[in-house]
Amino acid sequence: MWVSAILTVILLWVAFMQPSPGGIKRGPESACVQASHALGLALYSCAIDNNQQYPEGTSSTEVFQKLIDGGYVTDPVIFYIPMPGKERPLPGQKLKPKNVCWDVTTPADFSSPGGLPLIFMTGYKVNYVPGGAATPLSMPSPQYGFERKPNWYEQMLGISTVEYPHFDGIAVFYKMNLASFATTRNAPDGTIPNFIPSDFKPDGKTYRQLTPDGVLK
Repeated sequence: MWVSAILTVILLWVAFMQPSPGGIKRGPESACVQASHALGLALYSCAIDNNQQYPEGTSSTEVFQKLIDGGYVTDPVIFYIPMPGKERPLPGQKLKPKNVCWDVTTPADFSSPGGLPLIFMTGYKVNYVPGGAATPLSMPSPQYGFERKPNWYEQMLGISTVEYPHFDGIAVFYKMNLASFATTRNAPDGTIPNFIPSDFKPDGKTYRQLTPDGVLK
């Protein structure tokens, strides 16, 4: 019976690691969505304490450092995603652009449109218009890679590290308190269509996209 139980666990694990039809892939993509939601809530908490104004800065690195300094984020690793040119932040040290893999939209407050993407994974340029797309800043589109330690079954097979394949799209947190994974929908140029909802109303406001290095122009 114990052999049957082990086989059941293995089969469940294999099923869990497979992409879900029509949705985001389980594993790294869902982890990024969860991270975006956690960061969005941290920004919201900061805004509550700042007259309903979301934090601003000259870069997303500066904005996120404010979250750390204010105690809204305790673990700086949440700002990091394995990708070329990025490094895990060191505890107790100020954030550097190479530690940050998220962009921020400013200015924003509680009156901003619900469809405003407050934070999203870096590497794309957003067009802040109704139905606006997010286009990759380089080709091929940004490569996000993940590694983890093998579980006991993988160790039995002699696997030392497990790499997740590149996935298409980015995690985003919208001001309406919605975290999701925006896919490229198999677009050959890596464009993410309708990254901005079609009912988005900027009301004459001009939004800035802050990358870890500064304002994206």
